[in-house]
Amino acid sequence: MRVPTLKAEEKEGKCDHCGRETPTLSSCSDCRKAWYCSNRCLEDHWKVHRLYCIDRSELTSADRLALAAFEDSPPRDTDVLKDFGFLRAHIPSSQNQLLDLFRGIFNQGGVDPRVVHQFRLDGRLIDCITTFYEAIPETNRGECYSWFLRNQHLLVPPPFYDAAHEILDDNALQHAWWFIGGSASDTLADIKSRIQAWPEEKHRCFKFIQLLLRAGFQLSPDRPEWLQFGFCGCKSEAEENRLWVAYLKLIRTVTFEQFYNAYNKSSLPVLFSANALPITNPFVLDTLSDVPHRTKSVWNLKQFVLGYYQQLTIPVSVDYGFCNCKDEETIYSLQQVYRKMFVGANANPLKLHDACLQGKLFEHAKQLIRVDPKFAPLMKNIHPVEQPPA
Repeated sequence: MRVPTLKAEEKEGKCDHCGRETPTLSSCSDCRKAWYCSNRCLEDHWKVHRLYCIDRSELTSADRLALAAFEDSPPRDTDVLKDFGFLRAHIPSSQNQLLDLFRGIFNQGGVDPRVVHQFRLDGRLIDCITTFYEAIPETNRGECYSWFLRNQHLLVPPPFYDAAHEILDDNALQHAWWFIGGSASDTLADIKSRIQAWPEEKHRCFKFIQLLLRAGFQLSPDRPEWLQFGFCGCKSEAEENRLWVAYLKLIRTVTFEQFYNAYNKSSLPVLFSANALPITNPFVLDTLSDVPHRTKSVWNLKQFVLGYYQQLTIPVSVDYGFCNCKDEETIYSLQQVYRKMFVGANANPLKLHDACLQGKLFEHAKQLIRVDPKFAPLMKNIHPVEQPPA
């Protein structure tokens, strides 16, 4: 991107880059809000000034992170939270550590956000951070860097790409509307007005149909539909694909109202069977017999450990011992224990659920995988809950 020039206007004051007092300051020709004593100062300051000069829609997530660092304010932008580990952190103090980490890079180090952005796109954000901090004397690196070395998993590139935000656009909305029998003469404004009053469960079904109609789309565990429509019960990607195809066949056979009513009444398995598409996987059947109104916390646990951006919910925290963890490292270690249990050949989420209710999580884990005894106290929960006397 080109660097702007100086506007042919002058005023007295301090240069926004070097701070020199001069009676002949000139403004940035693009925004006319920053004033410099020379083109050299404008060019040298451009990596910072561009964050305030160019249209905000043109800023990358690294640019917006740099702005948060300069303003010493926790980032709130969703892309920043996803791209730089904030959304994966589960301990409140971790947010501060991450912000301090990047404040060191941008504020003290003067690193151009465009450099950080390119490292992230290349999947080498961790290399970018370590290269910067390892060049600093150890005594000057700060606590945030030693914290980072223990928690690099927060910044590892995601194992899958969720394209749903690109797919769920106005074209997808209109296509799905026509698919479910809406009038072809309805404008986007008409469609949005008509569906506005729908209950949440009906919106879920309609959004799911939008995804189903997109050729080549694949659900990731981070999508709510992965749990809401039973994919969390599948044992493999091949099983997920077969369930996806079954849904495609079903929505082409039944009306949208039939599909929505079955979902809302937790009777999708019945609708599948009635249309010669029986579901035989007991875990998928279990999930679909519970949604949309309730699900066993074991399915939320599976989404938490297999997903990438999942937040730790209270039911999962209480039922599966994460409330016993005091730091990010311990949460991550316990997460990996459950991950091994879910991806193993003998995985049985319903038996894990039963072990949870019996307060025997560690004993159950030992039957499936090698697990360090240090996890025994972490896997204690409030169960079994004693029933009050009749």
